[in-house]
Amino acid sequence: MEPPPGQIALPLRLGVGACRCCGLDEVGRGALAGPLVAAAVVLPEDFAARLGRLAPFLRDSKTVPKERRVELAALVRMHALALELAVVPVEAINACGIGWANGEAFRMLIARVAADEYVVDGKVRPPAPSERAGRVRCLVKADAQVPAVSAASLVAKVYRDDLMTALHARHPTYGWASNAGYGTPTHLAALRAHGPSPEHRALFVATALSGGQRAKRGRRDKTTPAEPDGQPALLDA
Repeated sequence: MEPPPGQIALPLRLGVGACRCCGLDEVGRGALAGPLVAAAVVLPEDFAARLGRLAPFLRDSKTVPKERRVELAALVRMHALALELAVVPVEAINACGIGWANGEAFRMLIARVAADEYVVDGKVRPPAPSERAGRVRCLVKADAQVPAVSAASLVAKVYRDDLMTALHARHPTYGWASNAGYGTPTHLAALRAHGPSPEHRALFVATALSGGQRAKRGRRDKTTPAEPDGQPALLDA
């Protein structure tokens, strides 16, 4: 079966003989609360065929209905040749910035997953181990074009949504079960009425409430350490 319309056949074959494509994507970069979650996925070449009727939904997770996302994420976990998740908590984001958090999550994933090529959604090249850096390619809208990146987007989205639902039970005021920590009108209204929780990103909240630049822009990279060893604590999923 061919990939869904608009997608590039897997693998991309960036170099001679390349055959194992690792797709990477993150979820939660623009949220006002909660962690950033990134995933790395290597799919079998016949994965679209294994999806059957769900193949057209192998795309950017933001465009897929929730029930389909859950189904697809389960199938990715079942069939993936490799799958890794990295979770960067709010404490690290507040200490070092969202740019650092994004790059560090991808760096960890590239280090963990063996592949002939690494395709990252976006245009900013993440740090990578020196022996793998030359195999990393950035592609804008890769989550809508490369099946492995689409799969990473879906897995990361479902995992983070579940995390935010669990956090909602502790902080129900902000509606995270429905807004996943993003700056919806009801979320902003709750922040104005009750102030932020420990799970909020301080700079993002201040920016959103001040009516300045969109909170999703976040803070540029910063190297302030948050742990005794010089690095903020990260959570491996």
